[in-house]
Amino acid sequence: MRDCWSKFGVGMAIRLAFVFGVLRQPITMAAEIGSDLVADAAKASQTFSADSKADEDAGIETKASEQSHDASRDVADMDLVELVNVKVSPFDVSFQLDSGYLASNSVSGSRFDAPISDLPFALQAFTESFIKDQKPRDIFDIARYSPGVTYRSNDFNEGNANLAIRGFAVGSLAGGNIHTLRDGVHGPSILDFTNISRVEVVKGPASFLYGQVAPGGIVNVITKNPQRQFAANADARYGSYGEYRFDVDVIGPATKTLSYRLAASYDQDMHYWEPYDAHSWNISPSLLWQPTDRLSVSVKYENFEKIEEPQLMQKPGYSTQVGVLPTAADPNLSGVDVPGLPNNWNSMAYSDFRHSNTHNLSTWIDFKADEHWNLRTGFSHLEYDVDALFTGNFGMSNNTTLMQGRRVRQQIYSNRDDTIELQGVGKYDLGFASLRLLLGGQYIDRNFHRSAGQAANDPALGSNPTASPLPLWDLGNPYTWNSNTAIPLSLLTTSGSDENVQAVDKSVYGSSTFGFFDDRLLVLTGWRWTETESQFTNRQTSQAQASTASTVTPQYGLIYKLTPEWSLFGSYAESFVPGTFPVNNLDGTSSIPKPTEGWGYDVGIKADWFGGRLSSTLTYFDIRNKHIVNDLAVTNSAGGITIYGLQSGEQRSRGIEWDATAKLTDDWQLYLSYSYMDARITEFSGRDHAILGQDPGSLDAAGLANYKNVNRFHNAPLQMSAPHLANLWTRYDFSVEALRGLHLGGGVNLIFDQTLLPDSPATSRQTYALLNALVGYTWEAGGHSMSVDLMGKNLLDEQYRPSQSSRGRPRELMINFSIKF
Repeated sequence: MRDCWSKFGVGMAIRLAFVFGVLRQPITMAAEIGSDLVADAAKASQTFSADSKADEDAGIETKASEQSHDASRDVADMDLVELVNVKVSPFDVSFQLDSGYLASNSVSGSRFDAPISDLPFALQAFTESFIKDQKPRDIFDIARYSPGVTYRSNDFNEGNANLAIRGFAVGSLAGGNIHTLRDGVHGPSILDFTNISRVEVVKGPASFLYGQVAPGGIVNVITKNPQRQFAANADARYGSYGEYRFDVDVIGPATKTLSYRLAASYDQDMHYWEPYDAHSWNISPSLLWQPTDRLSVSVKYENFEKIEEPQLMQKPGYSTQVGVLPTAADPNLSGVDVPGLPNNWNSMAYSDFRHSNTHNLSTWIDFKADEHWNLRTGFSHLEYDVDALFTGNFGMSNNTTLMQGRRVRQQIYSNRDDTIELQGVGKYDLGFASLRLLLGGQYIDRNFHRSAGQAANDPALGSNPTASPLPLWDLGNPYTWNSNTAIPLSLLTTSGSDENVQAVDKSVYGSSTFGFFDDRLLVLTGWRWTETESQFTNRQTSQAQASTASTVTPQYGLIYKLTPEWSLFGSYAESFVPGTFPVNNLDGTSSIPKPTEGWGYDVGIKADWFGGRLSSTLTYFDIRNKHIVNDLAVTNSAGGITIYGLQSGEQRSRGIEWDATAKLTDDWQLYLSYSYMDARITEFSGRDHAILGQDPGSLDAAGLANYKNVNRFHNAPLQMSAPHLANLWTRYDFSVEALRGLHLGGGVNLIFDQTLLPDSPATSRQTYALLNALVGYTWEAGGHSMSVDLMGKNLLDEQYRPSQSSRGRPRELMINFSIKF
């Protein structure tokens, strides 16, 4: 720990010394960071006038830059107010239009800056103000407020960025680590919020926009940008069980045309579970060069590293019944935890570890060609590596024992992703209609490699009920829970794997949005053609399998503004995700699965009331997905776990979503969301009714296994889906003189009847409420803004499972001090 602190401290000192050296210039104005900075400048300059509202809503430049359609202005000749408001790219979101939690525009729903009220589908955008109040640890802390979003991360082999939207998993490790997006391109599997300013959740099959995505939707995290005025922010946080965190964020001008930003953090997680220790650090510098009001060049880099020694893993769970059908003596316990283990229990050994490291470099060049067209070209390079050693089986070999084997296994994952993209946005006035065009092309080169090795079982320990290289644990006897065990890595020689996938995705896309009747009716049509080629290689067996898939994914939508406050919308879209890794079939063979294909529609109503103080969306959705791969983990008596890939015939999710964001007064903000979701496997094998219509007594062993699996999964709910999800968060800032500076916040996350695994028994489903609260005070001292917040999370101390294999956090209390320069 001391070595990590030393390395971090020296590196940070060098970087901050360099940055503050650059900053030694006569800057007298201090401002808020991010949206507060630009919002204040926008108000001061009165840039967005009423008669330019249409251009403003479409993400077009402010009046200052609109006056220079034909001739570029030298940024070096502009004054401070003009510099702050220079905007040359409709590919960046107009966050200066946000008001607290209320987000006006989005880039994720159309790939260019556009009002959320003009998009013909559901979309939630969580602003920097909302994120700051939540004090999130991972992406789910924010995305869970979007209706219909649950967690799908697998602590066994994934990061923290795997979510499910409307029941469908956003990311899959077997798909090559495509999880959430980062600034519109493939993002890492593990992240924190050091460098994130905004989270946008786009609902529905969105392959037209982003290529390979699940049909439920996609999450796009938007990183922080450099600004033209100097500002600095530092945070220090301390919380329950010894957790603490430090953040620093510095922005400003290096020259008249070059701006910078440096965000960095160090985080030490709580010591609640034993054994468990995790700390991480992040450094994220970025530069923005704007020589003219028509050209900008952006460069961003991020390095995030997390060290877990040892990591936290799921509690061991039981499996399905042994027989074809469950009985009282032989019950189905799929996904059910072994009872009686304390909430802070962890099966890891002190010698276990998980090291995760992310490098992300991206650059964009934006150019305003003329009064009609804006162009962007970009490149992104992503590296994500994880090296993990873990002890302990996470599934029991049978449902009647408390004896757990101590499997020792190392797994290494390495992901590389290079993306090149070209985009163009055009706008025309045709007289009878307005026209917005989007044209683009994308080339992605991906490589995903995984290898593993395991310690051989000790024959002296036998195999009844399970074998192990280490002494077994009796889960009913704490005296057997010895975590001071270790096996040299050189002895991890069995159950090995060494697999590699090289894939190339190529796509072109285009869309048009026509506006009729002074843009009261907006009609969207778009198509993307995608071709993907992948080569799988098993380096141990020299087995190689190639696959190629291509498709056209359309999207259609329209929105009609009944009044300035009410709009009706509808959309249809399709999605697809090709298979890359072979999956284990139940008959013992392996094969690369068919591409999954999704399609669905949204219909609903949007409302903007009280001069934009309240924004709400009500949506009915119906989505279908076929050929999706479901993982089936089977633990044998030798303690080995085999993951089978079961490709279902069809899945369907339909329901209702509602969200509302309100600024009820200048001091009171509120966010609400609710979803009803019926997400299930409607057809497992492609002939479910024929199989289930058979008499089990007449079937052979293979027929009985097939009957058992179809009976388990037919009409079963999708993993981690919940029929009812509801969320509330509110904040009040006191403005009366006696209480000025005091703010209160609080909220609740409600989960009702959530399934763990599709075949888990109904008795294992989760219903719980997470209660959170915030109280803080802000004041001025020495010309600086200071604040202190006391945050409580899970105040009811609920014991729950965020996903099928991860662990819920206990009650947390934390105090956060912040200072702004």
